[in-house]
Amino acid sequence: MNVRTAGRKKISRVLLVDDDSFTLKIVSHMLKGMGVDEVMTAGNGRAAIDVFDGADPAPELVVCDLNMPGSDGFEFMEELGARHFAGGVVLLSGMDSRTLNSATLMGRFHSLNILGTLNKPVNEVVLRQTLVLLG
Repeated sequence: MNVRTAGRKKISRVLLVDDDSFTLKIVSHMLKGMGVDEVMTAGNGRAAIDVFDGADPAPELVVCDLNMPGSDGFEFMEELGARHFAGGVVLLSGMDSRTLNSATLMGRFHSLNILGTLNKPVNEVVLRQTLVLLG
């Protein structure tokens, strides 16, 4: 079953950002199983900006961990906001709900379309439900 939004085509391109290679592999597999054509990955915020800037066309969705070495999810969201990213953003974290709420508010402050937050380990059903909100 493909992830579709009401009256729109399926999500084709996703940028997945996480410093844990196992999470990248598992969530990439989940997304592809939902019909996503291309999952681009990066291990931290700086690498993700490089991937984002080089993507043509840009991803429709970004799924991003918050706690990463080097450049974290907060810095990455700031950069996405500066680039006027209009797609959806899903935040991943093993952090507490207060931190996730703060990250959501910060993303919205930067005019990002925050679809929701997911706790690690990622549950495929919850991921699918969150992606349906895109649009």
